[in-house]
Amino acid sequence: MSASERTLASCPVPMPASAAIETDALRKAYGTRVAVDGLSLKVRTGRIFGFLGPNGAGKTTTMGCLTGVLRPSSGAIRLLGEPMTPDSAALKRQIGVMPQDLALFDQLYAHELLLFTADVYGVEAALAKARIGELLLAMDLATERVKRLADFSTGMRKKVAFAAAVIHAPEILFLDEPFEGIDPQGVAMLKQWLRRYVERGRTVFMTSHIMETVERFCDEVAIIKDGQVVWRSEGRPLERPELDGQAFETLEALFLHVTGGTSPPLEWL
Repeated sequence: MSASERTLASCPVPMPASAAIETDALRKAYGTRVAVDGLSLKVRTGRIFGFLGPNGAGKTTTMGCLTGVLRPSSGAIRLLGEPMTPDSAALKRQIGVMPQDLALFDQLYAHELLLFTADVYGVEAALAKARIGELLLAMDLATERVKRLADFSTGMRKKVAFAAAVIHAPEILFLDEPFEGIDPQGVAMLKQWLRRYVERGRTVFMTSHIMETVERFCDEVAIIKDGQVVWRSEGRPLERPELDGQAFETLEALFLHVTGGTSPPLEWL
């Protein structure tokens, strides 16, 4: 086993709950605008779950509610069998989050950010330093210790954000567009890590606009539009997915069908 694999596999395999993530009639409104509208989901433990939708569909808002960043207007959330609220500090220590905006402290060095994150999650200092060394080496960032995060490329920043999400070996990973902006070698590495991660009984909840990646990598998928689920794989294959007896050549074709993603051509282009 490589050093990078040991970092994600260093904790005992947890006993699986009935579901890693559950929502019941989850609703989030901002004044009169409803971003998430009665969302009910159940994500089984040990799965890579793809959460898809067009821009503005409610994906990021849903993830904010699931991770305790946002307080739902109504409905219920359970993670690992326990109720999740913005005040669930103990439960938050069992999840890792990689937000789309990354939320890094740009004036820190990568190892400083990771050490700070590990401390927040209660990782013992010696163990944290060992994991940081492994992560930076595996991500080809070990030679960048004298460069502040503000000077990192987009792909390098994404790698650091991923490292911060996994430094405490959480039970559930929430990843918002995890592969966007990362080079092919980095994407292959993250996929390998994540597959091993779920094989050990943990769970990944991820968003992506890259349909081919979701089709080939995720175990299950839900598509939302206007804050509501409009299609769920429910164990059905993601290759040639079906809806109401109609088979689609690709997940992208089905996505465009259920979200109304086609538009007339611009004649001047």
